Amino acid sequence: MKKILIFAPTAPSTGITQYILNVLNELKNEDADIDILSFRNDRLKKWTEENKTRYFEMDISMYKHPFLYRRFLKDIFSRGYDTVHFNMSSISTLTVFKYAKRCGVKKIIMHSHSSFTDLASKLRRIVFSNLHKFLRIFANKYFDVKCACSVPAARWMYGEKAAQTALILHNAVDTKKFAFNEAAGNEIREKYGVKTEYLIGHIGRFTVQKNHTFIIDVFRELCKIRNDCTLMLVGNGEFLESIKNKVKELNLTESVVFVDFQEDIYKYYSAMDLFLMPSLFEGLPITLVEAQANGLPSLVSDAVTRECDLTGLVEFFPLSESNIRWAERISEKLKIGRGNSVDTEKQLEQSGFSLSGQAQVISKLYFE
Repeated sequence: MKKILIFAPTAPSTGITQYILNVLNELKNEDADIDILSFRNDRLKKWTEENKTRYFEMDISMYKHPFLYRRFLKDIFSRGYDTVHFNMSSISTLTVFKYAKRCGVKKIIMHSHSSFTDLASKLRRIVFSNLHKFLRIFANKYFDVKCACSVPAARWMYGEKAAQTALILHNAVDTKKFAFNEAAGNEIREKYGVKTEYLIGHIGRFTVQKNHTFIIDVFRELCKIRNDCTLMLVGNGEFLESIKNKVKELNLTESVVFVDFQEDIYKYYSAMDLFLMPSLFEGLPITLVEAQANGLPSLVSDAVTRECDLTGLVEFFPLSESNIRWAERISEKLKIGRGNSVDTEKQLEQSGFSLSGQAQVISKLYFE
């Protein structure tokens, strides 16, 4: 039996968690023992409980308790794993890779899920970004397989030259599950009391990366143009309360709906008329793939990789444009609506974003 450890230091509501669960639920291999190491992630923990494997919680600070941290890693990596699959957005230490090698892990897979470091403090972003770029010079030697969700994510994690050998693992989704469902959309609108003609949606954690402040500023301008729109923000995170306060200050409370992270998120896309993503940076956001699977038009920033447009439903708009121009473009797109139906399921499968296809790729990495 193959022993696999998935290392995922990420919150339950992130796209990384969703990607891991998507793939794990699709893998069909009874000869696999797949454990998970994470930071207080109840969704990943639940998966291990349901599948009778082990969940390890990393709650020891590398900086506060360096000895205990190393002893913890030694204990985990000494359990005879054939493969450790690291799912990370940046590198802040080499210790985890060193101990994986020292303890005899046969194959180390690094999987890059972002193209920058997403920290609240600007100073910390600068410090940890430079630290990451320094450490990746030495980290590459530990990786037997280099993977990334997109080309920019590969360049960020491995550097320009090393990225050329990276395997791109697409953020695939269950296309049938996320297909447009009018009844589900009406259910969500009724649940949250959305009575306006148009619903603009964003799904993502309240972090620097997702640029929620900009979303609110743009929506304020949109409300000056038209009065038939509601904004729905789905997610949680460190900036949630500050964004709620901003909405109150701008007297937009009646027009903005806040929704906590949802397990049945596929229903929410069907309630929306436009998906908005003015991110400051991205790897290849799984939410944007889900939106396209739903046939939902999306307006995203030019900081999002062009690889994201798999169906022709994604429009890239410059972050340098004013709030007013963003609002005007949203208004123009709402007039067009969802447009003619496109076979998004076929397009996503042809682009390599079918869940079953990606699971086969992961299966080969794990078991061959």
